[in-house]
Amino acid sequence: MSANQDPHHPLAPPWRSDAGSVEGFVGIDALALPAVFSGAAYYIYHLTKSLLETSRLFPIAVFCRPQHRPLFAGLLRPGDKIIPVPLERRAARLYFYEFKLKSLLIKENIRVFYATHYICPAADARYYLVSAFHDMGFLLFPRFYPLLKRLYFGRRMRTFLSRSDRVVAISRSTAAAIGSLFPEYAPRVAVIYPGTDHLLDADAPAPLSPRVEPPFILAVNTFEVRKNIPFIIRLFNHLKSTRRLAHRLLVVGQPANGYKKILAEIRRSPFRRDIVLASAIPAEELSFYYRHCDFFLNASEYEGFGFTPFEALSHGCPAFLYKNNAVAEFLGDHPYIFEHLEVEIWAERIGQEMAASFRGKIAPETIRNLSWQNTARETRQLLEQVISTGEPRLVP
Repeated sequence: MSANQDPHHPLAPPWRSDAGSVEGFVGIDALALPAVFSGAAYYIYHLTKSLLETSRLFPIAVFCRPQHRPLFAGLLRPGDKIIPVPLERRAARLYFYEFKLKSLLIKENIRVFYATHYICPAADARYYLVSAFHDMGFLLFPRFYPLLKRLYFGRRMRTFLSRSDRVVAISRSTAAAIGSLFPEYAPRVAVIYPGTDHLLDADAPAPLSPRVEPPFILAVNTFEVRKNIPFIIRLFNHLKSTRRLAHRLLVVGQPANGYKKILAEIRRSPFRRDIVLASAIPAEELSFYYRHCDFFLNASEYEGFGFTPFEALSHGCPAFLYKNNAVAEFLGDHPYIFEHLEVEIWAERIGQEMAASFRGKIAPETIRNLSWQNTARETRQLLEQVISTGEPRLVP
């Protein structure tokens, strides 16, 4: 018997007192936010921020580490609250999710918990679980990931899916991968795209000490193996030697499992003095580089979504991209999109487009619907649907 069929079930709708207010909270998980944002951190932060700002019928409880409390405190509405949880180490966070979070959700009267980054607590009849799945790369392309990550997530994906009443996939390709690997959970999946307009409101004056001066080429990605940044460096070498470009290459990202190979590729480059690596760049400064680079390069082989190409496009930047699954889903075929990693062919196309002043670039209007306002609206609608009509599994 479901919650809708049993009026005495703890989640029986409607969730309203006689005064008309919602009894209980929607919990939003911001515990995975790191010190420096990239990738999934943008999703967690901007989704939480946008949900707090949107018109809604339910109060929100934000679960975050104490140092991130100021990010959300000014956005709270009457009835909202922040639940700080001091977790500094990854192992402590994993232990907390598995053994401590369930009791905290019950204590804080959480009726729906939105786990924003795969990991969710044990299921219980007193709350719903909605979990966001960003990609299935740990299972599809294990060679791209560190051993501990692929062992943990590879073994736990089914558990997290089984616990979740609803699953949010951030792209159709992620939803398709879930359906292929775990077909029994495909009916629980809804696709809600992230926004890509989070840098457009950033005030982007020239930095006091710019890392590069124009003209320059920009690449922005975490320094992971799957991002193929050594290819971008080889492409830069080829453009410099054959086109006599005066440009420098600015590569922005956070060290990860491909960092050593990137450093080795730079050391081999005859133009290594023209290659600048940068990390921990503030949003305003990053927006400045998007606005002032001559063009943007991305050769990532696999993404659940992949923010940086869309950030470049939203700034009107000419972007030359490898046709990974996310690029194919959102952008399809285009002369600026390549199905291979052949340096000479990329360089030839880039040279032609430079001569034509990039008149054929991918237009920002192509992704205009990928806004955080839309993401928050669709997520709110899903949460309200769960609140009012959801049928969670009964948990012993």
